[in-house]
Amino acid sequence: MNLRSNENPFGGPYRHYPDDDLDVLVRHYIAALDAIEPPAPEQAARWTWSSENVLITRGAVDALDLVLRTFFEPGTDLVAVTPPNFAFFDRLATLHGIGTCRVPLGGARFDRLDVERLVATPVKGVLLCDPNNPSSTRLNPEDLERLLARFAGLVVIDETYVEFATRASHRHLVSRHPNLVVLRSMSKGFAMAGLRLGAILADDAVIAAVRAARPPFAVPGPVIERAVDELADPAILRRRIDAFVEERDRLAAALSRCPKVSRVFADAGFVTIEAEDVADVASALRRARIATVVNPDGWQRHVRISVGSAGQNARLIAALHDSHQREEDLT
Repeated sequence: MNLRSNENPFGGPYRHYPDDDLDVLVRHYIAALDAIEPPAPEQAARWTWSSENVLITRGAVDALDLVLRTFFEPGTDLVAVTPPNFAFFDRLATLHGIGTCRVPLGGARFDRLDVERLVATPVKGVLLCDPNNPSSTRLNPEDLERLLARFAGLVVIDETYVEFATRASHRHLVSRHPNLVVLRSMSKGFAMAGLRLGAILADDAVIAAVRAARPPFAVPGPVIERAVDELADPAILRRRIDAFVEERDRLAAALSRCPKVSRVFADAGFVTIEAEDVADVASALRRARIATVVNPDGWQRHVRISVGSAGQNARLIAALHDSHQREEDLT
């Protein structure tokens, strides 16, 4: 008999507070992750995921907010970001009074970390996105291993789109690198955006600290119930991911054949193109009433494009080809 929670005994089915430990949801989430991205046998033998190192959050942005609030001192600490990077890194850091040092990504595919500069920069943490938003590329794994080995602070990696990537999640590195914090989302690969769920995967000590800073009863009961149902069959989740990747790759191939497109990046849950004349591309898409993100997060000469249905993607490609044909007709 529970007489300590100050609930209303005369209420309806939602009169009780939700499970604050979220153990059932954590177990289903871990089972789903292990089914769609199984660890190598040697990793599975030395590390078992549990609620001690997985914390469910209200999306990946909430996960980042909790990490910043827990480990970084406003007005004192600095974090490094690697532009082009997810704009919320800068916005949340500003909201928390945390300064940012910009260490741009290098390489033709914006996949190289300047490890020497990151290690030498007086920051308490490094915020990374892999697969990266807005570039839709993956980080060089050797660079990341060197950073984890040499950097004394937290390395936080947002993996919102990792289910769509060909390389494994960095969560499998947590057992060797206690300074690694992996942020995940259930919105993209698991197609549960409306439930607003994510997770922090990290060393026990990291999770314990974040849990102490998190407000109680963070996830509503109906959301927990629905998410458990959605995660119950990993085979369905795998089919959703595979269908998305197939359509994304088809879209990327079609975009690479468009005359206005210089380069195509498609390692995440969207496609980013580099355009010779981004204003012209944006104009063509506006005429076709197709909404995209032009110069995402200030990254000039690029357009970020969500993956739609086969019909929607065909309209997109037709709009770009029609615009080019119209120009040729005029000349």
